[in-house]
Amino acid sequence: DYSSLIRALKKEESYKTHFLVPAKGDKLIPVSADMILFFHIDDGVVKAVLADGKECLFPQTLDELADSLNPALFFRVNRQYLISRKAVLDIDLWFNGRLSVNLKVPVTEKILVSKAKVGEFKEWFTGG
Repeated sequence: DYSSLIRALKKEESYKTHFLVPAKGDKLIPVSADMILFFHIDDGVVKAVLADGKECLFPQTLDELADSLNPALFFRVNRQYLISRKAVLDIDLWFNGRLSVNLKVPVTEKILVSKAKVGEFKEWFTGG
């Protein structure tokens, strides 16, 4: 079915690859999506952690970001985290069939993938 293939390709082209992120004062900093390891919510504010360990505040919600980023690169593991595949250090098997994701940049809380999302997460991570 060619029409669904064309729609899928157009959708692929429409994913965000760069952001202009507000910084101190009246500056905007260009941030490439491939520099971002993960997004998380901290005290109600969405923050991105970059490959160099720096954090940036984002005005969008995690839902908006999940919709605008390529799902082949980013996965919404839970309500607080949207992660890039390259941010994953390793994965622990957790209680009740869940997974605990350990990131290359340490975070204070456990990042748990719910039992309902485990299959989808594994499929996303392995690219299959």
